Amino acid sequence: MIKVVIAKPVNNVEIESRFTAVCPVDNSIDNYTIRIMYRPRCNDENCVYLELGSLKDYLDGFKGRVIYHEDLINEIMNEVIKSIRPIEIMIELISSYRGIKYILEKRVIEENYQYES
Repeated sequence: MIKVVIAKPVNNVEIESRFTAVCPVDNSIDNYTIRIMYRPRCNDENCVYLELGSLKDYLDGFKGRVIYHEDLINEIMNEVIKSIRPIEIMIELISSYRGIKYILEKRVIEENYQYES
């Protein structure tokens, strides 16, 4: 579970981190860079943000786990949406395999939320 922080409003948030998982095709280590960009949900005084330490712990939890890139980005998206319910969010997952750079992008706007509970 990713924890949240309640703090004063900003317009947009961008987070970048690195983590690993295991490729289900050949059991090699997949190294990822992830970028999470979101517009936080706010009231008149405060917004809801991802707590960075627990986000890093969540991402590090994929170490040793066998998972396809496409399933990984969707699982992360679902967890982030459940945690902070942003107005808008885009996640970019970057990896490379045998010299091929692989970039996945998933964008969700609030009215299109389709996550698994």
